[in-house]
Amino acid sequence: MNNPTLSIKHFPLNRNEPCSICGAIFVPAEDSGSRVLRIVATGTNPDTYNVLMCGGCHSKWSHGVTVTCRTGLTL
Repeated sequence: MNNPTLSIKHFPLNRNEPCSICGAIFVPAEDSGSRVLRIVATGTNPDTYNVLMCGGCHSKWSHGVTVTCRTGLTL
């Protein structure tokens, strides 16, 4: 992955989605703490990988805990 671009922001969805880290089922539009981490690889074949994090997993990750993404999110 050459020169990946990372962004994280609140991205309200209108469907139930599991947290990509812990698997908790919730409605992100109703969870003010939910965030989508987007990783975009640049180059000739750019790939985008989206990770939905519930408020708890986002808090842990943003404070230095290493997390493993189990699923990606289709936006």
